Amino acid sequence: MKLDVFAISNVDDAVIFWRTDDRIKGCWGYAIERERRLDDGSIRRDILENRAGLPKDEPRPNQHRPSTEWPFQRFSWTDHSVNQGDVVRYRVVPMLFSQGKLSQALDMRSNWTPWLTLSEEAGDKTNLLFNRGLVISQFMSRYLEDLRVKEGLGTLDDALGAFKKSLDDHELPIRKFLSGELRRKLLELLQAAKSEKRIVWAALYELDDEELIAGLEKLGSRCRIVLANGSIQPQKGVPAAELRKKDQNKKARARLLKAGAEVHDRMISPGALGHNKFLVVTDAKRKPLAAWTGSTNWTKTGLCTQINNGFYVENSDFAQTYLDQWDRLKDAKSDFPADLVEENSVAKSIKVGKSDMRIWFTRTRGKVDLDAIEDVLGKAKDAVLFLMFQPGGSGPFGTIEKLVGRKDLYVKGVVSTLPPKKNGAADDEDTVEVVTVGDGQKRPPMMLDIVQPEGIKTPFASWAATVTRKDFLSGKNKVGFAIVHSKVIVVDPFTKPVVITGSHNFSSSASQKNDENFVIVRDNPKLAMQYAAHILSVYQHYRWLNVVYDKQRRNKLPTVPLAEADTWQDRHLKGASKREIDFWVR
Repeated sequence: MKLDVFAISNVDDAVIFWRTDDRIKGCWGYAIERERRLDDGSIRRDILENRAGLPKDEPRPNQHRPSTEWPFQRFSWTDHSVNQGDVVRYRVVPMLFSQGKLSQALDMRSNWTPWLTLSEEAGDKTNLLFNRGLVISQFMSRYLEDLRVKEGLGTLDDALGAFKKSLDDHELPIRKFLSGELRRKLLELLQAAKSEKRIVWAALYELDDEELIAGLEKLGSRCRIVLANGSIQPQKGVPAAELRKKDQNKKARARLLKAGAEVHDRMISPGALGHNKFLVVTDAKRKPLAAWTGSTNWTKTGLCTQINNGFYVENSDFAQTYLDQWDRLKDAKSDFPADLVEENSVAKSIKVGKSDMRIWFTRTRGKVDLDAIEDVLGKAKDAVLFLMFQPGGSGPFGTIEKLVGRKDLYVKGVVSTLPPKKNGAADDEDTVEVVTVGDGQKRPPMMLDIVQPEGIKTPFASWAATVTRKDFLSGKNKVGFAIVHSKVIVVDPFTKPVVITGSHNFSSSASQKNDENFVIVRDNPKLAMQYAAHILSVYQHYRWLNVVYDKQRRNKLPTVPLAEADTWQDRHLKGASKREIDFWVR
């Protein structure tokens, strides 16, 4: 029996897939072996652990065992326990049950995968950074319960409130863990700019994280920033011009001005959002060196409690493109002059190594930016993977919904808030009410190709209750409006890879109302695979929670305990599950 294995990684995760020719008699699952090359050149071998146990072992809450004892009853797994700089490889082995015990089928185990180096470097001078903002998770349930007991708090929701306040502590271990490599890189960029006397040019939507504000303050006059006023809500009877005087970034703005920074006001909300989160680094003579973009707002929620990404490119042409846009935004002040919209309505094409990049800024004329995304999706041959916040039902997300039905196309993604249906058609994002969540939500989860994040309301077996979707979005101590805040699309990663990423929500509002940016990157397979690993790790996390949520909603017991039989294989070796395995293990 042949057993093949495939693995991809990025700066923070490794994702493993494996495939057999046929069903294995007596196979109760698979063990996953990992080898790690240590700094001294030696190799350490570990067995990955499983938190789903065999019923005969009567698993306890938070218990875990090596997968040689509790095998993985599936054909894929995400290893979250690896970190930047690790050099690892993987092998899988069937676990056979015979004569009352499990044993490794060593003659059937796979070969080792090629060595993987977890790194932010993603080819052609591009770098990818991610955080670990999975507040709806088992590890956060354990953390919040410990916090509740330690602080003498009454409920999980009380602990959630205490956790939110604690994130102002820069040295807090949970803050460092959740913000991950993304926070480290941002602070590193600011520190390098200070020590090497570089200039930082930023266009930011929100700015309230104490640590990031302090990093900008230290630059003094070498901090140049176009700063929006956040998201101001319309008020009946109050003119928009009057409301635009309100400023959610007031404290940060005052601090930067006091530190000698050059601050340019872009007060366009309500009615629009100055939604950029880009940064350009130049030398003292304004020579562009690098630029940062992505989905991350400069807030403690952006760093710690949402899924976000950062895309950093060390290329002068790329950086110049964003610096030119910074100049246009500065000159536009708090307006959208016709020449700005016209300039935005043409993609800026550059070459970075072998990568072809097309950069878009908004507002645009006639949704030409969305047309460019639709063109990429329309040419998909093999796969579309994505993460989205609130895309609305029309435009790119509507197109992806239609692609789900194509059997020749592999589609996987997570949408933080799915658009509700109205009169048989999906509403635009402007009509979505984030508070309509939980059991009374307007729209149930879609098929499992596209999932909406949910939580575990009631503990069961060895699994603890988590923060629920309703707790996160609208509870007494709500965390915010975004569970997944990344905006990423990957098309055809194995053949003609295309990646789309930036601040743009892939919506008509992003196109026609806001300041946004995104870049379409072609012909960088390493970049596509690293983003794919990120999307899959988020998808697999929320897919399982989605299944549990759906069963609990219907008063059914989630089938989480491992099957004490080989019949678990049957559902994986046919239909969509088999197509997924065949897509990744080639």
